[in-house]
Amino acid sequence: FAVIVGVKALIMGPRRSSSSSSAYQATPQRRNERRSTLTTDAFYGLGIAIILFASGTIVWSTRHLNRINIVSTSSISNSKAEFLGEDQFAKNDKLELQKEVPVLSLDDIPLPDSGDGAIIPFDLSVNFLQRIIKAPGAPPEPPMVAHASKARVEEDFLPVVPPSSVNFRWRHRARVGSSYEDASNIQGYRIIVRRHQHASIERSNNLTVWDSGRVDIDSAAGEELPHSVTWGSSPPTIGHILEWMVQVWDNNNQPNTSSWTKFAVGPEKEDDWKGKWIVHPHDMDTFDTTNKLHTKTKRFGDLKNDCKNWKKRRPLPLFRMKLSSEELNVIEGEEISSVLLVMSGLGSFRASFDGVPLSTSGPIDPPFTDYSKRIMYRGYDVTPFLLGSSSITSNHVIGVTMGSGWWDHRPVTGMAKFHFLPRGPVTVVAQIIVTYTSGETRVVGQSSENGMANWQVTRGHIRESDLFTGEMIDLNVFAAMEGWDTTNGWQDEAIGIDGTDPYMNIDAWVNPVSYRTEVTQAERKQEMAIRSSALHKNKTKYYPRRKQVASPLGQLVPSEIPPILPMERIAPDEIHDLGSGRWLLDFGRAFSGMLHFDKGLPQPIIPHNNTYPRAHGFRKEFDNDSFITIVYGESLELTTGDINRVLVAGLGLHDGGPRHKSKPEGFTDYKPCFPDDHDKILTQKDIYVVPKNAEVTELYSKARQSHFTTHAFRFAEICCTSEPPTNVHALMYRTAMQEW
Repeated sequence: FAVIVGVKALIMGPRRSSSSSSAYQATPQRRNERRSTLTTDAFYGLGIAIILFASGTIVWSTRHLNRINIVSTSSISNSKAEFLGEDQFAKNDKLELQKEVPVLSLDDIPLPDSGDGAIIPFDLSVNFLQRIIKAPGAPPEPPMVAHASKARVEEDFLPVVPPSSVNFRWRHRARVGSSYEDASNIQGYRIIVRRHQHASIERSNNLTVWDSGRVDIDSAAGEELPHSVTWGSSPPTIGHILEWMVQVWDNNNQPNTSSWTKFAVGPEKEDDWKGKWIVHPHDMDTFDTTNKLHTKTKRFGDLKNDCKNWKKRRPLPLFRMKLSSEELNVIEGEEISSVLLVMSGLGSFRASFDGVPLSTSGPIDPPFTDYSKRIMYRGYDVTPFLLGSSSITSNHVIGVTMGSGWWDHRPVTGMAKFHFLPRGPVTVVAQIIVTYTSGETRVVGQSSENGMANWQVTRGHIRESDLFTGEMIDLNVFAAMEGWDTTNGWQDEAIGIDGTDPYMNIDAWVNPVSYRTEVTQAERKQEMAIRSSALHKNKTKYYPRRKQVASPLGQLVPSEIPPILPMERIAPDEIHDLGSGRWLLDFGRAFSGMLHFDKGLPQPIIPHNNTYPRAHGFRKEFDNDSFITIVYGESLELTTGDINRVLVAGLGLHDGGPRHKSKPEGFTDYKPCFPDDHDKILTQKDIYVVPKNAEVTELYSKARQSHFTTHAFRFAEICCTSEPPTNVHALMYRTAMQEW
């Protein structure tokens, strides 16, 4: 179009009036002719400019457009490679891939080098899950106790698949400098799966478990690359940690090979689980109507008495298991090839091995489902902790820190329809699957009646955790119990503990008991139908009054989505001194997460006249404690500049309900289980507590972050300290899916 307009302008050319040579006369006719001449000249110049622009664009696009497209794709892929912890898109693709993919495999199948093909496969996934090496926003590793292991896990998230359903997917891109014709079609692909072995383990032959062989794609006949490729051999063995790669051939029949990526095969059916759900014995008693620890409640819930039972299950428990060397080395002449830990916990859990965290996963792990029907579990490759002669002949300890999550939440009205959710005591299930060099597997360390002697549970340092209202952490207990998940911190079972005062049972280790309930799935389904008015009571089936009233537990399935991980680490834009030891941090934008203190918290101060600012008070029963509070919010009040707490606590929930309408004074005074230190408005607040007779200076420096809560905020207010915390960042948590 630009060329046509320009040519037309050239044809018209600059035109002069026939009388232009005569003397100028300022007549209307002369003025009109002059305007016509100026317009024609402008149109002529515009035509030349358009032709030059169009010609230059065509030449420039012809020479550079293909290269720009490839470079743009590569730059986008670079960010994803960084997300996965892999730098597979360097300037020289061939050399970089040769570093990642060996020229010759170390098992029985020879593989070519990465190849000169025009198509490079990347972003490999199994069942739509990708291995995540490290979360992009992972905080610095906290100081480890002296007896913690020096080993580390190789990834933040390891995909786990059931043996009956294994599907492979990948993406591909054009190699830089390749021609369009070569990269236009894929002529074939080949998938190879082999058992994963750690680099320090001497590799053996016959590691390959499946080879698809080359699968040709006849693009001329209309065949296309399938969206996914299903495992085509006999099902893989449960407990095996595998790795796979794909090789593709371009339109010129030249191959290129991806890097290897790892996944694991986990239990699928109930019989595959040797481990069973275990509970702190006193927590289980609060759901037993025949036990003295249980406060009688109505059939469909009694918030006042539910609250009494809930408080008896605080502080939250810690679980641990001792893994002996005798359990690992039971097959004579066989060496360990890999070790897979599979685990889940309700409400939320964080696992550690010999004092080292196994993931930076966030506040909701496992993901939120109807736990009475389906519960997801995680898998961890803990092989690095068992490498070397000293590790194989030593004992090891697995620790599990627990939070309330969506399972054993604070029973307060107004936040959500909690009585529609399944509910029970905080519980854990786990087992370890050891694979030997022959491929044989063995389950050890299971949480069951047979393995209960190896498991212990106690009250820990988290006094309370709630997804909406925040977390309360006892730093004195945290410091006193350092090393609890190492062999050095292991101690024998405590005897004669009393469940009437759970705070007296902190660091008193006992054997757990099995999770038990008499409520069936059919009974719970009917109860939910009645509560939601979907079923009239006249049409219900009769069930006898149950003694064990905890909700039933659903089927265990591998995690079907990536976990919630710290996806960004954000520094505050501004820090404001509000006076009286209050500090306001402004991060410039709203997100979900919590604060992380890289070097701990500063020392607390007591405000003038011992009067704490609004929202920073503490409950009366802990008057002997010193504390630091952190209040979160998305906006500030216009008149005071304080955090607007009416719009916080996750769902805009406060004393006025979800519509943000004020209620009369004292409306929440008789709300069962309403937090008495929240000034009658539910608040997003984390509290770090230290008894006044403790070594305050050292203890507050150990604070890092809350774990089993989530806050929607732009602003965070810290009170009360003489100076603001140094090296403080916000961790933005979300489901670890790639953003495009």
